[in-house]
Amino acid sequence: MSSTATSLRVQGPHAGTASEHIPVFDLAAYLGGKPDALAILAIELREALEDVGFFCVVNHAVPQSLIDDAFEQTRRFHQMPEDEKVAVAINQHHVGYMGNEGELVRSSKYAVADIKPDVGEAFFVKYDHPTAGVAQHNQWPDNLTKFREPVVQYYDCMEALARQLLPIYATALDMPADYFDSAFNRADNLSILRMAHFPPDSLSDNQFNVGPHTDGSFLTLLPMTKVPGLELLCQSGNWFAAKPPAGSIIVNSGDMLTRWTNGRFLSTPHRVRSVSGTDRYSIPFFFQPNPEQVISCLPSCTTADNPPSEPAITAQAYFEWFMQQNFAHAGVK
Repeated sequence: MSSTATSLRVQGPHAGTASEHIPVFDLAAYLGGKPDALAILAIELREALEDVGFFCVVNHAVPQSLIDDAFEQTRRFHQMPEDEKVAVAINQHHVGYMGNEGELVRSSKYAVADIKPDVGEAFFVKYDHPTAGVAQHNQWPDNLTKFREPVVQYYDCMEALARQLLPIYATALDMPADYFDSAFNRADNLSILRMAHFPPDSLSDNQFNVGPHTDGSFLTLLPMTKVPGLELLCQSGNWFAAKPPAGSIIVNSGDMLTRWTNGRFLSTPHRVRSVSGTDRYSIPFFFQPNPEQVISCLPSCTTADNPPSEPAITAQAYFEWFMQQNFAHAGVK
């Protein structure tokens, strides 16, 4: 790993969560415009992200039918013949199909030294530009009907929910409620949807479906599936299984937010081990800023005794480094 990569590595203040409990937030009052709901949620979010790095949301206004359909479309895609999936192989813009063992976690200090490539495959989608020829224009399989529209609808709904959460984050950090709004343009941000499939195969030593890591995003939205597999690292050194309520969406901080907050908001290590003996599908949405957005320590997260621990960096530079470190198609540099 190069010295540049080392300098980009996030060094959070904790090795994991403070407890083996993921808080649950009810968004009904906030989304309904109830007075004081923003202030109350901001306090709760601040506590959760300073101690755990994860929380769950219920009454999030995302229809369960839409989530169920997204899982179904993920299953449909991965049941296609391999040659049809390879026809939309992931490209330099990080959209398309990534085959088995296409990821090997290197960006995280929590990855074991002799870790093996991840067992799993995924289909990546970004904002679906209506105009052909755009650099990150998505790749869609030719032979899978009624696939694109529900996937785009799910992407759009996840992005809308992430945007609705931004005022809570800003308020929790003692910034104006609209502070982050301009950092996430609708068509130009780096957000990405991962439609993943983990087979029922057993795992060997030091092998995972997704190796121990921290996300590179600002925040991640993960609707829960009935098939377990997500595990979080506690400060005790124990890995524990996430057990959110049915219908909830897990939200966790990523390295971009941790860097923005000078380590104040945790980017908690987690991993996936699908050991139930059945196929597991996952549809995380990684919410990320505009490429040119400079990520530098917020004024509310530094003092004379607590200077910024990381230099400023653009979201594009961090995102490309993260992809190069962890994904075979991007190439380790």
